[in-house]
Amino acid sequence: MHIVYPDRENFGRMLKETDSNTFNFIVVVTAALNPASTDSLKACLDECVRVLKHGGLLFVQGRPDYLPELGVYLDQRLNFKYWIAIESTAQHRDHGLPSVHAAVLLFTKGNERFNVKRTRFPHQHCAFCNRTLKDWGGKAHLMHPDGYVISDVWKDLPLANNYTQISAPVLDTILQMLDFELPEAKKANLFQQTGIQMPAGEVKGIIGPKEGIGTDRALLEPTVQYRLPGFLEPGARYSAVANEVGDKMFDVVHHGDAVKILKQYPDNSIDLVFADPPYNLDKAYHVYDDERADEEYVKWCNAWLREYARILKPTGSLYVLNLPRWTMYHAAFLNQRLYFQNWIVWDALSEPRGKLMPAHYGLLFYTKHPTDFTFNYDQVGQLDARCYCLRSSCIRKRKAAEVDDKMPLTDIWWDIHRIKHRRDRDSHPCQLPDALMERIIRLSTNEGDIVLDALCGAGTTPVAAVKLGRRYVAIDIDEKYVRIMREKIAEVKRKGHVERESIHKPQRKYTKKELQLELRDLAAELGRLPTPKDVQKMSEYDLGIFLDTFPTWGKALKAAKLEVQS
Repeated sequence: MHIVYPDRENFGRMLKETDSNTFNFIVVVTAALNPASTDSLKACLDECVRVLKHGGLLFVQGRPDYLPELGVYLDQRLNFKYWIAIESTAQHRDHGLPSVHAAVLLFTKGNERFNVKRTRFPHQHCAFCNRTLKDWGGKAHLMHPDGYVISDVWKDLPLANNYTQISAPVLDTILQMLDFELPEAKKANLFQQTGIQMPAGEVKGIIGPKEGIGTDRALLEPTVQYRLPGFLEPGARYSAVANEVGDKMFDVVHHGDAVKILKQYPDNSIDLVFADPPYNLDKAYHVYDDERADEEYVKWCNAWLREYARILKPTGSLYVLNLPRWTMYHAAFLNQRLYFQNWIVWDALSEPRGKLMPAHYGLLFYTKHPTDFTFNYDQVGQLDARCYCLRSSCIRKRKAAEVDDKMPLTDIWWDIHRIKHRRDRDSHPCQLPDALMERIIRLSTNEGDIVLDALCGAGTTPVAAVKLGRRYVAIDIDEKYVRIMREKIAEVKRKGHVERESIHKPQRKYTKKELQLELRDLAAELGRLPTPKDVQKMSEYDLGIFLDTFPTWGKALKAAKLEVQS
């Protein structure tokens, strides 16, 4: 692998003098470029796109206050893959959450093979019970001995300044991820077709500017108010006078189009606006079409975000949750209208898939005034320290032993999980956990304030608002979800909570764990992964049990694969 590290003075010149389609990967430390205008930074990124090979990787370092505009710009030229959130040294400010969120964007050029390999971080263990911080839920037999596959939220690297530079551990992890080796099977196939043995091409990369690469001594000191020139304060100006809404306009669930209903609300009238829109992933909604063209989707989001900014009170807050790709577009739009406070990283691992497991949901936090807004950090700003696990048994024993170390709430939220159990879920494809909404509402409103959610789904927002003594406005286009919301709100008003029926699971004669361990033992005996025929010959269990219990043979072999790999 051949890597060049040009300094700031030579970085742009080297890109311009390089032939197109030359580099397999590029790492750009945008904070170290610090151009006189955003145009020069975008021109530099254009050169990166030009010299990058098809199938190549572009990593772009930066901060979430300005990086979305660059991400949207690159999204028109390359394929967005990940917004990697990197926990870094804390930046304490006089407004908003303390920030530990620095970022690296990952784009690919073309639709060729995605050249990233699975990389692992070591397992972390609870300082009290010594079990893994991650609760494997009875699946510890599937835990890889070398560690866990990294996601797009990196919390276990040494804390460093990744805002104005890229630290050595982060850069080392990026280099470990690179995978440009042509698979042997593909090499053999090419030889059979052409008779020519394909030579191993040299992997070429460029990382810079060199001034932005971390060393034992920090080259650039972190600055709290750092902001690239050209990314200015929002251009929109709003009245500082709050307006009241009539009694019939709050504590209400509307059925209808979000934008049309929002237009009925006066300027500066709502204390907190929240949205968790459909993610444009073709989910199974009843009414909404969740597979729109990209431009149409962004245009639709901008329409209700524009109304959100208008109706927000001068002391109010806006939160919007989405996948990082769309969060970039929301941020670029909102930067022209409101004041950026935080890009909150909700670290909520979804179904493991891909070589970098998706865990990052972007939760934007904006306000109408830069510093004068409702913010109850003193009420919610302390969490149990992350060196302890979240198992209820461990929590009980720790508290009883008066082991209760705390850490501050920052803009990486790692302690709230997605809804795991069917008993806690309504008939909705993307229902949020109550704890997430309750934290947002506690943080940015007081009792009696009005909370609005115009894409309300199953009603997590108004239910949380009622529980916490806030008023609510809920809107949804689907009559089914409107009915669910109204029923849940009425139940909370009667009982103080939503009662969930327990779901009876049929008792299996054999557990998944038992069957997976059987296949692991067979793998140890065979020295390879067992096949269904091996099970028929060697196992005490009938093959049909495996086929009925697991949706695929690969799922059944999870523990066996660990045995073969080790």
